[in-house]
Amino acid sequence: MSWYTLVAMIIGNFIFQSTIFQYFRISGILPNTALLIVITVSVIYGKKEGVTAGVICGILQDIFFSKALGINLLIYLSIGYIIGGLENKVFKDNYVTPLLFIIFTTVYYHSIYFVFMHFLRHSINYITVLQGTILPETIYNCIVGTVFYRIFYKRVSLNK
Repeated sequence: MSWYTLVAMIIGNFIFQSTIFQYFRISGILPNTALLIVITVSVIYGKKEGVTAGVICGILQDIFFSKALGINLLIYLSIGYIIGGLENKVFKDNYVTPLLFIIFTTVYYHSIYFVFMHFLRHSINYITVLQGTILPETIYNCIVGTVFYRIFYKRVSLNK
């Protein structure tokens, strides 16, 4: 995947997520499409592209949405690195693989974010976050992510 394509896809996602996708909230929950891009790019292309996608997504989210700079960058970077490192060990054409990664990384993202916010003295109740955000967002991410992965994987497979 070319660097320009990756950056354009991430910036396009960022624009859509902060404008049009806001109308697709279900009970105040929005799918984390940046996370889905990092997962998809990491599974299909590997560690280098996964880390690059994670850094770009993280920087954009930190600058525009985060309470503290660097948290999203570190979380997405680590997700891209871990999943990208597993690129040669997973079946890319099996749609259960990204589904499991989506479940794991959604919980991982919110858990790490919670820990950082706790140490920065923001009062957040983890049980409330788990019930009100993590579980619904995991389901929403699984639905949207599976469709996104299928479309993206088929396009990549056709271009080989």
